[in-house]
Amino acid sequence: MDIEFLKYPIGKPSIEEQPEDARIEGCIAVIGRMPKQLMEFAKSLTEEQWDMPYREGGWTVRQVVHHLADSHMNGFNRQRLAVTSAEPAKVTGYPQNLYAMLPDYSADPFLSVILLASLHEKWVSFLNGITDLGWEKSYYHMEDEKLYSMKESVQLYAWHCQHHLAHIRLVLEKKD
Repeated sequence: MDIEFLKYPIGKPSIEEQPEDARIEGCIAVIGRMPKQLMEFAKSLTEEQWDMPYREGGWTVRQVVHHLADSHMNGFNRQRLAVTSAEPAKVTGYPQNLYAMLPDYSADPFLSVILLASLHEKWVSFLNGITDLGWEKSYYHMEDEKLYSMKESVQLYAWHCQHHLAHIRLVLEKKD
């Protein structure tokens, strides 16, 4: 299989600078339903599949699930900082590949599946309550050296949900 497809099975993110309300609503819906989709995948994974990478040199499914929890906790907090700051909040990244080697990444992946269910429910409540003024806010990601508007950010995290679910699907569909 093509390495680019294995890295980006749904393609790279397509972020609109001025999306229609329907697109934002669709992104919020993706964020809202991701934990249920993840739980369905998680229940069908074998112990061997949890520790199988989705591609050679890639993370295992267990690492992907723990990464989703870390990434989405950061994303939720970045967005909350954005809407509560007078000026664009300055946010940092985190060393994702180093996190993937930490002891908690070998823990039961259902810890992160359950965390994501609660986090996403709270996140969707937050997103659905943002005012027009809130949607005009942004944050500056220091490592990316990029200003992300709230509308861009919600599209990015919706893509991130689908991106990693697709990685897990690749493992579920693997034929030995």
